[in-house]
Amino acid sequence: MNNVTAMINSMNIKMRTDNRFEGRITVNGNRKSFYGTTKAEIKQKAKEYLQKVENGYREPQSIVLNEYIEYWLETYKYNRIEPSSYDKLERTYNNQIKETIGRKRMGDITSKDIQQLINEHASGARKPLAKSGLKKILHLLNPCFRKAMQEGIIYDNPCKDVDLPIDSAILIPTKEQFALSDGEMEALKNECLAKYKNGSYRYRNGLILMIMLNTGLRVGEMLALEWRDINIEDRTIHIYKTMQSNLTNRNKNIDRKTIDILKMSPKTKSGVRFISINDNIIYYINQLKKFDEENEIHSPYVCCTRTGTREVARNLQRTLNNVQKKTNIEKHITLHTLRHSFGSSLIRKGISIAVVSQLMGHANISITYNKYIHTIKEEEVKAMDMIEIC
Repeated sequence: MNNVTAMINSMNIKMRTDNRFEGRITVNGNRKSFYGTTKAEIKQKAKEYLQKVENGYREPQSIVLNEYIEYWLETYKYNRIEPSSYDKLERTYNNQIKETIGRKRMGDITSKDIQQLINEHASGARKPLAKSGLKKILHLLNPCFRKAMQEGIIYDNPCKDVDLPIDSAILIPTKEQFALSDGEMEALKNECLAKYKNGSYRYRNGLILMIMLNTGLRVGEMLALEWRDINIEDRTIHIYKTMQSNLTNRNKNIDRKTIDILKMSPKTKSGVRFISINDNIIYYINQLKKFDEENEIHSPYVCCTRTGTREVARNLQRTLNNVQKKTNIEKHITLHTLRHSFGSSLIRKGISIAVVSQLMGHANISITYNKYIHTIKEEEVKAMDMIEIC
């Protein structure tokens, strides 16, 4: 308090041309001005400000971006968005922001700074990112700066004038999802259902992969599926939960870097659905049950290990990799390729986009259309080739 009094007593106060008083002091290297109709009013404002500084207050514009992002993530995002979405934001912060513009004061960051960061990642001057990675930077910074504006920390959002580069200016091309052709799906099926000489299936997970290919289930939905969710008599599978895998462990009582979480709702509200199953799918389900009986596997989970514990995504992918090696399919197949192939196959067979959207559990038809526009266009070309009006 003595320091506050000394600073106030040494403050330079002068009369302005508008007949108001202005007092100036320097705090932590920054000049601060106070205005009032009397000198007493100036000194009172300065006193209140200096007391706030002593209690830890900092000028909004001087807050470092890293500090605010960490506060924003913890206050407005943690436990308010899906853990997987939170992990993506945190990875973007750690990998693209923290050691770059994150070190700058928020009040000093301009649209040019953010645009330059985006351009450098696009061109390869920094770690090259595809368009999806560039979008993640803006998906973090834009709402963060918007909240800072609401809290009075900054007066303008520097993200508002930032644009993503055109595709030709991005070094890493966007990875396009592809669908398996009918011939490739048949080759995959033959190897997934391969058997030993004694008649036992070579891969239990091969049957799981065939169920995924024939239902379009997301990986997390397949991992969460339990036998009680399948009704053979009604010929339906009830999808209402999902597994989120390899999430950052934030529980100090668990000594692991990553954890898997069972979430009692799928990715979207539309993800809660009943899928009708045909004879083909029922066959794979029954073969799976038979496999478990023969190998004394007891588990409530459809997708399980030999000991009955819940299977993990990396083991499913490992099986898929081994299966692919035995085929002539050249492109690398992921678990999501199976889902995309299911959707594309429906489109090729003439199923309406609305029905495909429901079966896939998409939030709306627009998502389905955008994901399968390439298949739709291919079918339009085929249709035109077949049409002879006159």
